[in-house]
Amino acid sequence: MLRCKNALLLLLCLQLPYQSLSQTSIWENDKSKLKKAKEKGSRNVTKLKSWKKHISEWGLDTNYRHSLSLGIKLNTNGWSSGLSYLRNESPGKKVIWQLYFSGLQHEKEVKQQRRATTYNDLAKNTSYSLGKINNAYILQLAYGREQILFPALIDGNLSLSLRYAVGPAMALLKPYYLNLLYVSYAPEEHAYSQSERFTKENADKFLNPANILGSDKWSKGLGETRLIPGLFAELAIALEVGRPESFVKTITIGGNAAIYTSKIEMMAERKAYAYQACFFVGLSFGKRWH
Repeated sequence: MLRCKNALLLLLCLQLPYQSLSQTSIWENDKSKLKKAKEKGSRNVTKLKSWKKHISEWGLDTNYRHSLSLGIKLNTNGWSSGLSYLRNESPGKKVIWQLYFSGLQHEKEVKQQRRATTYNDLAKNTSYSLGKINNAYILQLAYGREQILFPALIDGNLSLSLRYAVGPAMALLKPYYLNLLYVSYAPEEHAYSQSERFTKENADKFLNPANILGSDKWSKGLGETRLIPGLFAELAIALEVGRPESFVKTITIGGNAAIYTSKIEMMAERKAYAYQACFFVGLSFGKRWH
């Protein structure tokens, strides 16, 4: 019995130091975790401050006030090219002036070539669009604003802005001329080519591939161009890649809608409307200065 008591006391004496060491180890671990948590919090605060610094500095620098860029756009109904002028008005806000010239293409317009080889010596066998009656172009002068949304999206290398603009538009409709084939048999066969625009009288020939030799030169009918005034509005997201010192590289994605005082007729036997709308992707290059 005495031996058992002695053994129990010895076991208790050995366990007490072990428990003390375990408690000390746990406490030290807690202190280590607390230190790591503080360090992580400090890093997060630093990142937050860095983010705020990006917001306060990106695109808001005062070392330039003006920018001028040349841009091109691929539209769902054609193409555009033109100039954009931006002026810093206040931090994160800019005034925009734009002048763009666009070429419209009807969704049903398809280029094709004459396959027959007879009478090819009468006119150049150029490609043409069957049913096309006018070349349509648009001139737009815009005034708008740009508001910066996110100054530093990816490590300070990409800014995101919202652009909106309105202004007058002018549609230019230039008649589309085709070289039409005429053949007479009185008293002998006689074939000749004649350049004509679409009319109700020549519709049977103008819309028949068998009577078309090809399209005439682009300048034909330039003096007959009709001007149709209108108004337009544009909304776009501008992505500025990198933070340039002076050279501007901007990608724009958006939409454009316009309404005119008369229908924009482009194709025969196709319904024409007095409005146009499209989506676009654009790219512009330019310079900044104070």
